[in-house]
Parts: sequence; structure tokens; C-alpha cells
Amino acid sequence: MSEQVLRFGITDGNGHRAATWKLWTPPNKSDVYLSCRELRGALKASLHQSGQWHIAYSQETFEEVVKDAIPAKHNRFIKTWTKPKNIATGITLAIRIVIPHSAVTSPISDKESDINWIPNCTKPYATEIDIMIISPSTPVTGWPGKNKMGTKPIGSYQIANDETVWAVYQVVDMPDLTPVTKGKGSFYKGRSYNDLKSGKLRALVLGKEQDGSRVLYDCAVIGKN
Repeated sequence: MSEQVLRFGITDGNGHRAATWKLWTPPNKSDVYLSCRELRGALKASLHQSGQWHIAYSQETFEEVVKDAIPAKHNRFIKTWTKPKNIATGITLAIRIVIPHSAVTSPISDKESDINWIPNCTKPYATEIDIMIISPSTPVTGWPGKNKMGTKPIGSYQIANDETVWAVYQVVDMPDLTPVTKGKGSFYKGRSYNDLKSGKLRALVLGKEQDGSRVLYDCAVIGKN
């Protein structure tokens, strides 16, 4: 079995996009990986067949960029958790990606022709992309969430243990992100406040849903006037 890959992102249809994503499984494996393509492998989510899941920096990125910017007791693993309970028989909602309508600000390049483009939602809503893992013994009519959640398909592939990995999307109410503005941040090695003054910045925010799944919020950064 060869490497299985899905690439996708949100577009406004007028040359702009939000972040783009790669969902993949290596040849003859049953682990699932998700990364934001703009980060070029510096950070990814690893959904291992063992049920031990995490979001972490690559070892190289951690050693060269992150290590000196965080407390010594921390390591490259941003968050670890165990595979959540099924949302229905044989169906695991692994990770959600939520993209507010306002996050579609980056220009699309000529090199992004391999992306499965998803239309941006209307204001003031957000688009939720759901990564689901389906047991081989669970029949699915069409795609997961089609009837009860009103999802639409992005794509799917089968992995070595015969499970099927699906990416689907739906339009949802805009989440309350006001808690994100609270707290204290730090800069990576070689970065400073001046780097925040450049245009077209994006931010990824990690959260947790009540069903045990993790959620990544893809947001555009808007400076204060």
C-alpha cells in the first residue's frame, strides 16, 4: 500500500485562502498525520494506531528554534492525549479544524494546484473540517455525518488496518475566541515583537472539545490600530 494523502484548504474563489493542510498515512501503516503546510513540517498532529496521540514540534524545530524560548521543564510535545471515545458506533472524530470566515486572507500561489479547495462560508459563520476514522465493520452511507451533521465530503482513504480516514466539512456558528486574547506568550528564537508588524500573519490556536477531540482554530492576525 502506497502513501495515502489528502491536501485541502478554504478559498473565497477570488484568489485568497486560509491555511492549507496535509492529511496522510505512510506506506503500509495505520498511523494518521495532520500538518499545516505553511509550517513546512515544523509541527504536526500524530494519531498513532496505538491510541497514543499528540501534537508536537519536529525534533529539529524544537532544538533549533523553540527550546530556548520556553521553560526548561517543557519538551517538544505541545499536547498528548489518548484516542477519544467514538461519537457513534465505529466512528472516531479525531480532530476538528475551525476556520472563521474572516481567516481567508492569504493569496493563493501557482504552486497550490494540488489542493482540494473548499468554498468559504458566509459572514459571520465558520467552516469546521472534521477528520474522522471509521472502523471497517461500520457501514457508512455516502460519507460520515452526511445525514445527522449535514457534512460535505473532502476525501477519504483506507489504511493498512482497513480503517477509513475521512475529511468532511460543515458550516458552524462562529466560536467564541475571546479567551484566546488572555494569557502570556513568548517568541521563538530569533523573533521579536517587530515580527508581528508584518502583514498577512496567521495563528493556530489549540483547543479541546467536550467529546474529547482536539480542535485547531486557523485565524488571521489583525493588529490593533
